[in-house]
Amino acid sequence: SSSFDDDRKKGPGRDLACWMGAKIAALRTHYVVLLVFTVIVYFPRLCLSYLVFFIAQALRLIARISGVQTNRPVANRRILIITDYMPPQTHGIAIRCHAYVKHMRSMGHEVVVFCTAYEASRETSFDNPNIPAVVNPFNLKNRIGYNPGVKLAWFLGAHSWDVVHLVYPSLIGGFVLSVCSWRRIPVYCSHHVEMAMFAHEHVPFAPVCNFGMFMYNLIGKWPAMRWGTLNSAPTLCFARDHLGKEYEDRLRRVPSGTHEVFTSQPDDPNERRDVRSKRFGVTDDKTKVVLMVQRLSGEKGTERIFPALRAQEGGDGGSVDAVLVVAGDGPSKASLEAEAKRRKIRAVFLGNVPHHELPRLYRAADCWVTMSLSETFGLTTLEALMCGCPAIIPYCDVFNEIWDERVPKTWRYHVGNVPELEKAIAAAQDGGREWLAAHPVRMTWKGASEELLAHYEECIKMSSKDRQTLRDFVAFMDHCFRVAICSVCATWVLMRYYYKPLMRFLKQFSA
Repeated sequence: SSSFDDDRKKGPGRDLACWMGAKIAALRTHYVVLLVFTVIVYFPRLCLSYLVFFIAQALRLIARISGVQTNRPVANRRILIITDYMPPQTHGIAIRCHAYVKHMRSMGHEVVVFCTAYEASRETSFDNPNIPAVVNPFNLKNRIGYNPGVKLAWFLGAHSWDVVHLVYPSLIGGFVLSVCSWRRIPVYCSHHVEMAMFAHEHVPFAPVCNFGMFMYNLIGKWPAMRWGTLNSAPTLCFARDHLGKEYEDRLRRVPSGTHEVFTSQPDDPNERRDVRSKRFGVTDDKTKVVLMVQRLSGEKGTERIFPALRAQEGGDGGSVDAVLVVAGDGPSKASLEAEAKRRKIRAVFLGNVPHHELPRLYRAADCWVTMSLSETFGLTTLEALMCGCPAIIPYCDVFNEIWDERVPKTWRYHVGNVPELEKAIAAAQDGGREWLAAHPVRMTWKGASEELLAHYEECIKMSSKDRQTLRDFVAFMDHCFRVAICSVCATWVLMRYYYKPLMRFLKQFSA
């Protein structure tokens, strides 16, 4: 009984230790599983995928020889999207991919998706969550495809495609790009994660990290540089840094946007008051609210905002007198909550918030802040600005390219410069919403999807000459096969039914 009472007294600390221990154990387990699957299972299944692909190609050959028309011209585009990232995964790449698919289908195009997971309520016959995958050891709510799988290999070998969109990071890029190069199918490769930065952040042991990056480059990035028709990234500065300036002529900025629900118009007249009181714990209009929406992990740098916030009585802090509201979850959540409590900062951690509920948070906050330097675009920045919420954005190459001409310089700051951050927050809270009302930001997924289709058309045009050359060669070889098959059949029939009578006739005639 006494030991039970002692355990109860330890309560929260013990629970936190157990939670951290469980997370570490899960991380190690999933890391080992990923290692086993990629090193041991990867190559046998990869060979099986190539076998299925070439069987599909052989069957297409038989179909063409027998007179079945393949790759017939149609009015719409046949698009294959291959991605590890789709809802219910909750991050920017999943949101981006789903939005592209939704809008391109609404335009009448045939968009077939292969992914690692999909929401059952949204899944259609064109969606195939069949890529063999394991849990991502660095983000346990996501999955990593470690092999193309039989079904994707069949679709790449048996079906006709106008363009294939391969979303990176991906471990199956080498297979997809090699078979598409064989068939001269244009491939649009979009890169969304700064792998070098994340790898060293999550794997501090340099030899393991360097080996992992070499293998990723070997089976993923280098094939994209060699065989990708076009390579793109959310910003050109990231594309140049990730892929190299020598490929400048084949680099594009992948279109970005957000959903129509992100607007400055509230759902009801009392929305701001209700959200502030129920979600933020703020009951008056004078108290300022600083909002952050992001995954809570080390590379995001969430804790960098703490020194700028004024502490409650008895604590040290900065000059920003506001409530910090953080929407998001991740491995750093517990440590961030503990640090905020230690600094005596008024902070509210909401955990994961459904994407469709975010507009209400943006409209109720006085400003939005990001401390992250690891973004390749930063969709939450766009979401905040479209909702009329002033965005405090750090100086870095990516944000400079996107926002230098679109937001006031007074809303920008250098990470690590606390006085500069404090001034930026003060400037955004003082008339920031009025400035955005006069200079609205509008970038939707519908417009982004239309621009992406233009990139696809560019890919198709770039590959048209090679595809026509291959088409002519295949047609010539098909005729040769038909002639050979007909010749063999005719020879067999002649030898089987006519050779002996003909020889008897010739003998009689010669006699």
